[in-house]
This record gives sequence, structure tokens and C-alpha cells, in this order.
Amino acid sequence: MRFSYVFVVCVFLFNAPLSAQNYPPNPEPGACYIKCPIEEVKEVESVVTTPAYMQYKVVPAVYKTVEERIMVKEASKRLEYVPAVYRDVYDTLLVEEPYSTYTLNQVVTIDTFETFVIEPGYSRFETRPAIDGCNSPVPGDCDVICYVVYPPVTKQIPVKKIVKQPTYMQQRPDNGRYRVVKRQVVQTPATVREIEIPAEYATIQKRVLAQDTRVDSIRVEPVVREEVFLVQDRSNNNSDGYEWRKIECSLLDFNLLPIYYALNSDVLSAKAKAVIDEKVLKLMLKRTEIRVEINSHTDSRSSDDFNLDLSKRRAKGVVDYLVSRGIKRSRLEYHGYGETQLVNHCGNGVNCTDAQHAQNRRTEFRVLPR
Repeated sequence: MRFSYVFVVCVFLFNAPLSAQNYPPNPEPGACYIKCPIEEVKEVESVVTTPAYMQYKVVPAVYKTVEERIMVKEASKRLEYVPAVYRDVYDTLLVEEPYSTYTLNQVVTIDTFETFVIEPGYSRFETRPAIDGCNSPVPGDCDVICYVVYPPVTKQIPVKKIVKQPTYMQQRPDNGRYRVVKRQVVQTPATVREIEIPAEYATIQKRVLAQDTRVDSIRVEPVVREEVFLVQDRSNNNSDGYEWRKIECSLLDFNLLPIYYALNSDVLSAKAKAVIDEKVLKLMLKRTEIRVEINSHTDSRSSDDFNLDLSKRRAKGVVDYLVSRGIKRSRLEYHGYGETQLVNHCGNGVNCTDAQHAQNRRTEFRVLPR
């Protein structure tokens, strides 16, 4: 059984010599150190002696014989000319067109007179002598004005007026000169008759490619052999077999790993894996000298045996996930405690709320010396 030693160094105002007690040299105030035994560490790892490779095999082509009907002489047409058929017709043609004659009627006029206005009529106000016996002292009261109209001044001028307009009348003869002409017209037009000449065929046999040549691949699995490797040799170290490594003090206590499972399940969700990556994986990749302990607990709401097995499976699931991410299994330790380490009073038969039971369903981790 491996024993781990945890040492907390506190530096006070006085500084006692520490080298004689094999303490960490030049410790920092308030810092924590882990004392790890230096021992021969051997690990068994799988070594690929022959890597996997692909073996290829050529599969020959496959043919099949088929019959095919092919044309040996194309179809064509033979053209036969059929002449046109005519008939006689008689046309009466105008050989001299008729012309027109005209009769003229002269204009008829009479002599008369027409009155023209040589000076237009007008009207105006005109004054007259004052009224006799008007004694009004007001000027204008005895004045007399009259509105006088003067007719226009006219003159008679002799003119001619048309009583009948000039006209003309066209006279056309009844007919001109005609001639009867005989001509031939097409009764049935000439045609070209097409006579089909069928194509000629022959049947032949030929080989066609049913499946082309191809290359099949067969994976040859790698040859793996387990080899034992010496990771750390204690004999090459001049110390007393231990070494001190500085570590955050909080990592030496159990830290809650806030991952949650479905009821009675040990399957890690994507969210749970992200928490493990952030809290544990990142730390172990950075501090390759440390080991980590994973502990899982349950509440009391199932049988003791079931809860113990469930907690072990959940803790192992975290370890298996870290191994899949590249952490060596030798750096991991896990335990499942079931319902044996409750953090409150909610044991078997005790009526508690869901929140109180949830306090007991926890997964924790802490750093161990190497």
C-alpha cells in the first residue's frame, strides 16, 4: 500500500533551519507541498510492432455475351414522278378599253344691284337750348341733352349673280372591244410519289463488360505487444527517496465536481464531460507529476448495495473518460461510497426534500502525491 504525505509549510517571523529536517528548501509563506516517494515506476504499455495497413487485391473484369441486332443497310426512299393533268378553258379578254365623253353646261347669270354701307351709322348725346323760363340757380339744371341716332350711309352698286352653276356630264359607251382566248390550266398538279425501301438488319454476338476491373482493399490489423517500461528509476536519485512538489492547498482537500446524472444512470452527458475537462483534465495535463482521486456518493433512496455499485460505476466512468482523453490510468484512483458518507441527516427512512437529497449525490476529486 502506498502512503502519501502532505506537508503545509508556514513561515513565521522567525526562520528556523529546515534542511536538517529534510523539508522543502526555501518554502513560500502559506504554500502547500506534497512529498512524493521516488520509486521505480514501471508501466505496461501496448507497443505496435507491425502497424495496420491496407492490403489490395485486383479483381479481374467480368464479361457477358449478348446478341445485338444491327443495321447493315439503312432504309431509304425511291421517288416516282407523276406528271400534271391539264384542261382547256376559254377566257373573254378586253382588247380595247372604252373611253368616256362629256357634255358641258355653261354658267347662267343675271344683272342686279347690291347695297353697300359706305359710312357706318352712329349715335351720340347732343345739347339743345335751355328750357325757357327755368330760373334754377344750380348750373346745369336748365340744360337739355338729347341722344341722337344717325343711320348709316349706303350706296347701290350694279353686280352679276349666278343663278345656275356650270356643270358637266360624263357619258360612257356600253362596251369596248373583246376577244375569246383558249388556254390550259392544271387540273391535277404534278407530284413526286415516295416509295419506302426498308432497312436491312443482321444479328451479331458480342462480349460486353458486366463489371470493370477493380481493386478491393482489406485492412490488416496491427500486431500489438505489451512491453514493460521503466518510468522512474529510484536508484538514479541521490535524495532519501522522496521529493517535494508545490501544490495549491485547496486541491489537497476534496473538491466538488458538479456533474449530474440521469436517475440511476452512470452515463456522462456532454455537459458533464465539459466540467471534467475544465476542472480535472486541464489540471492533469498541466501538472504531470500529480495523481488524482475520484470519489462518488449517492443519496439513500435506493438499496445500499445498488447505491454502492452505482457510485463505483459513476467514479469509474469519470476515470475512463480521462483515460480516453490521454491521461494514464496509473495517475488515477477512484472509489464509490454509495450512501455511507452522507453530508446531512437524510438516511434510510428519513423524510427529506429533493434539495436535501441532492446534497448527498456528489462526485469529488482531490490531488494525491505521485
